[in-house]
Amino acid sequence: MHRLKHFGFNVIKESFDQLPSGVCFFNYKGDIVLCNRQMYRLSQYLFDSDMQHLREVEQALRFPPEGVVLLPGLESTYRFPDKSVWRFEKTEVTDRYGETYTQLTAADITEIHRVLVQIAADNQKLNEDEKKLLELSENVKAIVREKEQLAAKSAMHDGLAASLTVTKQYLAGNLGEIDIAVVLHEWEKSIAFRDAVLLSEKEKLFDNASSSGVSIQIKGEEPTGSAAELMYVAMQVCLNNAIQYAKATELTASIQENEDKYSVVIRNNGKPPEKVITEGGGLTNLRRRIEKSGGIMTVYSLPEFSLVMDLPKTDNAEEGGRDSSEKNINC
Repeated sequence: MHRLKHFGFNVIKESFDQLPSGVCFFNYKGDIVLCNRQMYRLSQYLFDSDMQHLREVEQALRFPPEGVVLLPGLESTYRFPDKSVWRFEKTEVTDRYGETYTQLTAADITEIHRVLVQIAADNQKLNEDEKKLLELSENVKAIVREKEQLAAKSAMHDGLAASLTVTKQYLAGNLGEIDIAVVLHEWEKSIAFRDAVLLSEKEKLFDNASSSGVSIQIKGEEPTGSAAELMYVAMQVCLNNAIQYAKATELTASIQENEDKYSVVIRNNGKPPEKVITEGGGLTNLRRRIEKSGGIMTVYSLPEFSLVMDLPKTDNAEEGGRDSSEKNINC
């Protein structure tokens, strides 16, 4: 019977030693009662020897030796020299005879800790990415505001130029049957600038042409998207110059569509320039806008004025169908 009991104890002890966690029991005096191999292995790092008493274990965990690091932010969790991470926990247990023991356990949380570190790193990167996205969003808003301000300034310039041109032509008697009411209407539009800004570039062009007694003729397939906007802006600039310098009554835009661009030639029926045209505010601003979009602009002075543009296709799918027929609009 004694041998059988001893055999049973050995089997229990062997199973106890095979546990992956470190486990150790101390009696009410703090003396070690039972300890498995894993806990003895960890004690070699803590004491450089086998543990003997609970107080020395508590002291070693409170003030870890060199190579054993208490991890910040994690309760009773240590990284050992072999890079493994262990969490220690102390509890009170009572056997069936009413005896109380202190149980000290050490759980291997190396993989859990690795995942926590990775999650923390990922969260930090997400926070950094969120900060960058917020900065990018602010930059986009600033760019949009700048673009809107530029468009408003350009529209104001075009409106004032149209008003001044019509007034000058009226005073010089070059507008035929156009009366003072039309001139005043131009100035009303410039003063009520907010309403003018709401008009599309095409609407503003035809409205200004109508007030100036100029016919607009568009030949070929009209561009769509941003290319269309640039073409109408260019025609507005040419309209102002055609009225002021060439005394023109007709403005023509001839369009050819290629695979990746639109080629547009703008002419007028006024008198040809007497010398090479020097680009001023309107043409200079127009060139900047066209080149910023990736296009090319060329101004020819002799033997007659023509403005030639190559406008890239970018967002042409934004607008619907096309009208390939020649359009003659008398304004």
